[in-house]
Amino acid sequence: MRVAIIGSRNAKNLDIFQMIQRVPRNCSEIISGGAKGVDAAAKTIAQVLGAIYTEFPPEYSRYGAKAPMMRNQQIVGRADLVLAFWDLSSRGTAGTLNLCIQKRVPFRIFPLHEYELPEGETLTR
Repeated sequence: MRVAIIGSRNAKNLDIFQMIQRVPRNCSEIISGGAKGVDAAAKTIAQVLGAIYTEFPPEYSRYGAKAPMMRNQQIVGRADLVLAFWDLSSRGTAGTLNLCIQKRVPFRIFPLHEYELPEGETLTR
């Protein structure tokens, strides 16, 4: 199963192991947009799981200002499932979830604050 992990670029100090609990066991590929925050966590999750990692960074030279939207279409187009670790305000994540609805790609939303470690705390697992 190809799983896209999306969410806020502003996310910091994420609990990767808590996030992994949301990834289906039959996941063979993690898809990400290659940005900071949740996207960076997606890359780490792929490494921990030993899954294929596919990244769709925005192609500004090709699409200009529409590059992030085009990238989000690529992500949704490749995914069997989208996991959104969302701050409930990021417009980019909201737009990607709307694409999921339009394309009938299943998705799940997880409140981002539940996956952020308290300031100064680090993972010890």
